[in-house]
Amino acid sequence: MGKLFPHVPFIRDETPLSWAVRQAAFHTGGRVVPFLNDLGIPSMDLMRGKLSAVERLCDATGQARAPVLHNTIEIAGKRRFCLRGQEFSAEFTTGAVTRFCPLCLQDDVAGHEGHGTGLRHRMLWRLSPVRTCPTHLVPLSGVRLGKWSDVNHELPVMRSEIAAEQSAFVDRESRQPSPVQCYVEGRLEGKAGPAWLDQQGIDQVCRASEMLGGLMLYGSDRKASEMSEDTWDAAGRVAWPLMIEGPEQVQDFLAQTLKGCCTQNGRPSPRGAFGMLYRWLFASRLSKDPGPIRNIVREVIIDQVPLVPGQRLLGKNVTYPRLACISSIASSEGMHSKTLENVLRVAGVIGEKPALEGAPNVVLDYARAKELIDNTKYAIPVTRVPALLSASRPIVAELIDIGELTRIQEHDALQSKLGKAIDARSMQKTLNFLKEVGEKVGEPPEGFFPLAKAAEKSRINLRAILEMLFRKYLDKVYLLEGRTGFKAVLVSPAEISECVRNPPPDASNEIRFCI
Repeated sequence: MGKLFPHVPFIRDETPLSWAVRQAAFHTGGRVVPFLNDLGIPSMDLMRGKLSAVERLCDATGQARAPVLHNTIEIAGKRRFCLRGQEFSAEFTTGAVTRFCPLCLQDDVAGHEGHGTGLRHRMLWRLSPVRTCPTHLVPLSGVRLGKWSDVNHELPVMRSEIAAEQSAFVDRESRQPSPVQCYVEGRLEGKAGPAWLDQQGIDQVCRASEMLGGLMLYGSDRKASEMSEDTWDAAGRVAWPLMIEGPEQVQDFLAQTLKGCCTQNGRPSPRGAFGMLYRWLFASRLSKDPGPIRNIVREVIIDQVPLVPGQRLLGKNVTYPRLACISSIASSEGMHSKTLENVLRVAGVIGEKPALEGAPNVVLDYARAKELIDNTKYAIPVTRVPALLSASRPIVAELIDIGELTRIQEHDALQSKLGKAIDARSMQKTLNFLKEVGEKVGEPPEGFFPLAKAAEKSRINLRAILEMLFRKYLDKVYLLEGRTGFKAVLVSPAEISECVRNPPPDASNEIRFCI
């Protein structure tokens, strides 16, 4: 296949499609689609950045591939593109809108006889965050003709619109490119920025900055649909100092914003506080990963807003919210709300009933409530313990005093039935100990008796004998077959008396001074 002649060189700042448009104007005097068809290159393939289309165009014109591919916005998936190693969503580009600097286009046509061959569409103009010309320091213009061919960004067919923008530039104020735009340009050139930002997608950084800035600059009442290119640009400028400080500072700002916006019942309102930022992140059709800003907002909401256990919040379930109301906690834990109220009241987490007429709406620390609920699930009424351990009431009382059985609540909460309840975990530990404490026998060996009888014969108090048993000071202990718990335990009064006369080094005073 012959090469096109004369050669129209690629210019380092333009797009491959812009280069094709200029070649079409030069070689045929017509538009780009017929020109590409003549070369056997589908225009949509070139528009979408398919590398095969770009390479065929280079080969047909004798142009080196490297500079053209360097400016190719390559398709990377469904509505995903890639440029110079940076992947982003389709919304990071201008889409069918052709953005340009009227003053740059004036410079392009100066000295060119063919108007269409001089106009070139810059690669940076294809990127949504680029809204200011870094050469002339003026806002870029945007044109859309409403035709299917808008995606080709053919500047020669927009001459009247370009002329109108050029004539209007007399009244335009100059401005520097926004720091967001500068960050985008630098990142595409391989320059390092703040580490936290460089770890995100380039489009995630820009969108989060603009949404955050929209909230900071225009408040929570402004909608994204009401924003213009200039207001988005202003929003990015305002948020950028906060963004480069890092995620902690962003989270602090959002936390303070949420604290200042409460509903009539006094609870923080994320919707009312975060405005367009909230609507963006909570949109049901949000198909693109917004990046770390989502987790930051999620953590702020979890920290301040009462949630329902298991509630889905920004893509994740909140299994254990930090704050929740009594009714939602009770529901998730399978308890009646009144029962939970009693549990919390006993623990001193909430006040007395007269002050709690709206108890189901009382907000509290979920982790604290969960701890109490878990304890409650293991609570066994103290009146049931003797039967479960096959022990007398005096034995149960002594076991509590020496710490082998523990109560659900501390001693200062013993005014309630719940406070007096025994923790089933400690009782199970005691039962497991008794199963292994001695050898099983069919009949009591000579000189061995149940605990109460052994205490009577040795004249040693029950507490000291229980300590000897649990500390394994007694060499011989038997378990009577057919019995369970403490009814099965057989000990020797003689060995008990000997232990008191010659106590082990670590024996308690209860054993040393029990005679």
